[in-house]
Amino acid sequence: MPIFQRPLLDVTGCDIPDLSFSGLEKAVLELMGSTAETFVNPIEGAMGEVQGAIGGALSQLNDPAFLGVSFGDSNVSEFLSGKLEGLNSGIDEFRVHSDRLSGVSSVLDIGGGAYGPGGIQGEYPGLAGLHSIATQVNTLKNSLKDPLQAAKDHYSPIFNSLFGPGDDMIRSVQSLVDGDVSNFLTNFPFDQDTSGLVELGSKVSDLQSNITNLINDDNLAYEAALDFVLKKTVGFSVLSMLEQPCLGKKLFDKIAGGDLKGAVESAGEAGGL
Repeated sequence: MPIFQRPLLDVTGCDIPDLSFSGLEKAVLELMGSTAETFVNPIEGAMGEVQGAIGGALSQLNDPAFLGVSFGDSNVSEFLSGKLEGLNSGIDEFRVHSDRLSGVSSVLDIGGGAYGPGGIQGEYPGLAGLHSIATQVNTLKNSLKDPLQAAKDHYSPIFNSLFGPGDDMIRSVQSLVDGDVSNFLTNFPFDQDTSGLVELGSKVSDLQSNITNLINDDNLAYEAALDFVLKKTVGFSVLSMLEQPCLGKKLFDKIAGGDLKGAVESAGEAGGL
């Protein structure tokens, strides 16, 4: 409690606007920022399961049977453990990414963590910002299309990982760990055949790269959508200029390039302005 506390202002008779929220609106808004479960990461279960399997494999690799067999500049345990630990770190990165896409990051404790206010991560926004851009780009692109063309989904690419590819990727990791990795660990102590270890290590590294690529694809889709929206926003400013003959139109005449002037003149002649 503060040492010095001033009295609250008396707002009796003040005109405070009533936003007249509906019951649904009030329920949703009151949940935001509360301790209730508001968002879930649809891939969390799969990620937790596969990381448990990776942890089990890493525990097995501590066995002297793996530590005592040389492989390259180290031994079997160090080689495969390094690959699996890298894969595990990749899944941790994907958790941060998919938490942001699913809105989970916006309700987590952000004190010194991976997220900023509203679930932002570095230059990338949380759910509210992502949804806003996705909605705008979808509306604009479908509004600008040929009227005879069918509407297309320009919304979901920003959230691609949540619509199947992310789960498929984690399931691929699970399959590799439960299959190839498990088979190697089970058979190796008996025959100590390391001939397939390089190939196995490559498979693990490839999946780690796939995780990074999927994260990058989502972010690139957002960047492309944001760039599109910003450019069309400039277009709306141009249209606003043309509606102001005494002000904006004079600026337009000074700064518009030939193609832009030509498009405006052609539209004017066709009665489009």
